[in-house]
Amino acid sequence: MTHKLTLSLQNQVALITGGGRGIGAATAEALARKGAHVIVASRTGKELSVTVNQLRANGYSASSVVLDVADETAVEAAFAQIAADFGRLDILVNNAAILLSGSFADFAVNDWDRLMAVNLRGAMLCAQQAFRLMRTHGGAIVNISSLGGMPGTEKFPGYAAYTVSKFALTGLTEALAAEGRDRGIRVNGVAPGAVDTAMLRQAAPHLRTCTGPVDVAKVIAFLCDPTESGCMTGAMLVINSNL
Repeated sequence: MTHKLTLSLQNQVALITGGGRGIGAATAEALARKGAHVIVASRTGKELSVTVNQLRANGYSASSVVLDVADETAVEAAFAQIAADFGRLDILVNNAAILLSGSFADFAVNDWDRLMAVNLRGAMLCAQQAFRLMRTHGGAIVNISSLGGMPGTEKFPGYAAYTVSKFALTGLTEALAAEGRDRGIRVNGVAPGAVDTAMLRQAAPHLRTCTGPVDVAKVIAFLCDPTESGCMTGAMLVINSNL
């Protein structure tokens, strides 16, 4: 299939964690449409197969890796494989996340630690490896936070762990932007409100939103593409949703 679009990311390699569905899968397609080879990562191999097959059926370049981002050894191995296969990484989208809810007073410490391991530690581990692959030629990292991870926004009972993890990811974005500035590594973030995904339907089935994964993916792709976002770094773009 021929795509009449500017291939501004041609010959670039992009890794999208949590790429099997929702925002991650939509982002993979948005970046592939710009010419990038996209690598989608997730713990669920079946979802990855569906996403990659769909991308290839549409004429895009795509591959996958089964990955638990909270596992340091697995992350190191995945990035080593990317270096061996492609010799570079140009884009990282830290989208992998889990959502666990419950009364703060009764919230299990093990659940708190698991959520932080995926939502924050996973982003840190992947970003650290990306920095090592990008330090000679630069690149772009986009962290997917949440409207709930921004100060002054409405918070909801039962989501303390998730909220804290997303606040921390916002802070990590600002800190890494400072770390990467002299290396040509741009680090930005996106903070969506309610998005029509499986996670939202599980966590808050009563909510309705007109914002879908494709809408968020467009913003992520903008931040990944230097021909569109230029030298922007350290920004956290808020996407408010009409419910």
